[in-house]
Amino acid sequence: MDHQHNIEISYRKIFARLNTRKKFVIKSIEEDNQITVEQDEEICGQKEPRLFVFNSEKELETFITQENQFERDISQQLSGNSMPYR
Repeated sequence: MDHQHNIEISYRKIFARLNTRKKFVIKSIEEDNQITVEQDEEICGQKEPRLFVFNSEKELETFITQENQFERDISQQLSGNSMPYR
C-alpha cells in the first residue's frame, strides 16, 4: 500500500474516536499529510463552517482528545445536581 493510503487510514481511525455532539467532517487529506477538518456550526441559523488544519497524526489526536474532554465535561455538568448558576 502506498504512503498516502496508510496516512488516510490512520487519520480516519483517529477521527472515528471523536465522540461529540458537534458535527465534524474530514474535508480533505493532502499529499503532504495535512488533514483539514470542518466543523459544521450554526450560529443564529447561519451556517458558519470552521476549518481546522492538522499537519500530523499527533496534532489530530490532541484535537480529538480535547473535543472529547469538552463533551465529557458538558455531559457531567448537565447530569450533575449542582447547577453552576445557583
